[in-house]
Amino acid sequence: MGRSLLISSIAALAVACTSGPRPAPAPPARPPAAVTTTARAAAPDAAALDAAAATITPADVHRRLAFLASDELRGRDTPSPGLERAAEYIAGEFRTFGLRPAGDDGTFIQRWPYTAARFATENVRLIGRGPGGTARAELGRDFFLLPGPNDSVSAPLVFAAAGATLGPIATGKVVAFDFPGAEPDMEWQRRLIGVIQGTMAAQPAAVMLVLDPDFDDIDALVEQGAEQTFPLPILGVSRQAGRELFRVAGRDYDELREAGRTLELDGATATIVSQRMTSQTQPPNVVAILPGSDPALRDTYVVFSAHIDHVGVGTPDASGDSIFNGADDDASGTTALIEVAQAFAALTVGPARSLIFLGVSGEEKGLLGSRHFTENPSVPRDAIVANINLDMIGRNAPDTVVAIGQDYTSLGRVVQEVATAHPELGLTVAPDLWPEENLFLRSDHFNFARIGVPAIFFTTGLHDQYHKQSDEIELIDTDKLSRVARLVFYLGSAIAAKPDAPTWTELGRRVIQSAGGG
Repeated sequence: MGRSLLISSIAALAVACTSGPRPAPAPPARPPAAVTTTARAAAPDAAALDAAAATITPADVHRRLAFLASDELRGRDTPSPGLERAAEYIAGEFRTFGLRPAGDDGTFIQRWPYTAARFATENVRLIGRGPGGTARAELGRDFFLLPGPNDSVSAPLVFAAAGATLGPIATGKVVAFDFPGAEPDMEWQRRLIGVIQGTMAAQPAAVMLVLDPDFDDIDALVEQGAEQTFPLPILGVSRQAGRELFRVAGRDYDELREAGRTLELDGATATIVSQRMTSQTQPPNVVAILPGSDPALRDTYVVFSAHIDHVGVGTPDASGDSIFNGADDDASGTTALIEVAQAFAALTVGPARSLIFLGVSGEEKGLLGSRHFTENPSVPRDAIVANINLDMIGRNAPDTVVAIGQDYTSLGRVVQEVATAHPELGLTVAPDLWPEENLFLRSDHFNFARIGVPAIFFTTGLHDQYHKQSDEIELIDTDKLSRVARLVFYLGSAIAAKPDAPTWTELGRRVIQSAGGG
């Protein structure tokens, strides 16, 4: 599940704040309803579906997870050799099942263009100058940078009180705010968006956030920030480095914060110098099709998706582990995708509609692989009637899975019917338990919803190992994961069998419109 998408969202908001109002998006398009016919092909019966679902076992789940979340794949970063190996493995499984390749040039692999960017660390500097001398801060240790379009900015320093209405005092200046919050959760991000919205009209040269003393995600935000370009630089500076910058400006930072007034620091400037290096790559999506059996419905498609990437290798933790294996995020969803594909392939009589099994990369970079697929699909876009997305489905309460977006489309009603019809799964399908996390915008189903395809997102939620080296296979509940996969299999079967395509609710239409879809 992507955190970097939230950085992308902040970038989009910053652009919007500088470009004036945009026209309201059109309502999401309804996929065409299927045409009924008297010449229906035979559908798989209940016994056949149960036999196919029974092929999804905890032992198989564990075997697949053990590879996908192994150190061998080095965290499956986009791009990386480990990601390529994961894609090759998934493609090989799809080939074994007898699925039809739906990638590039008759293969299972769809390549998409990606410009990888990283800071040239030695050439990124934050320098404060003032009556008290010069202070220098180090990228990754003392500050993160969400870079602007220019490599260098130097301007007078202004301290802004919380909630202050900024005018000419901020124009062309580096505006510093006290910014509480120990981690970049949704509340932290909402405050950041508020600061951007409240500051842009004054046209500052840069925005500086003096971070909470307990904030420890500076290093992670450095990597994510390098992938975006903002209308102006936004910096997050550690409290210690912030105090030093204000000391050389001739001010005590804590006294300024407590006084709570906005003022320009006479004779003090802040200089931000940044340089990035870029490289062009083509990471893989993996795409397979199981053709439908009904003459009237086989040209419509249900897409099952999961992201195959994670965040790679980083700074070692206290145990010395530097590999982010992403067992739950999202080797769990990828494993379920493979298992569901195998179960469908085992049917003697296939589902009425055709099925697409889609493993995407670049989710952790901002849902990039799924965006490419929805803009360059293997089948006519209007023929895609639904998306079922799987992201982080192997943890937390053994009797509960959350289906995000149940109220947004008719898929919510169908999944509840399926769960009721299969009490042996022992699963309650809960609504969104964490609305403050805004999860509907944070995984690959959003790109389908954005173009009007009814989508539903299965997850078992965040946990303390999210985006940490400790997200390991030993913590995965493989029994639960297999039951969630069987639920998804039955749901896909129900959608594929219905002659009428899923539809949006009015609430869902409003949500997608407000998020920029259409």
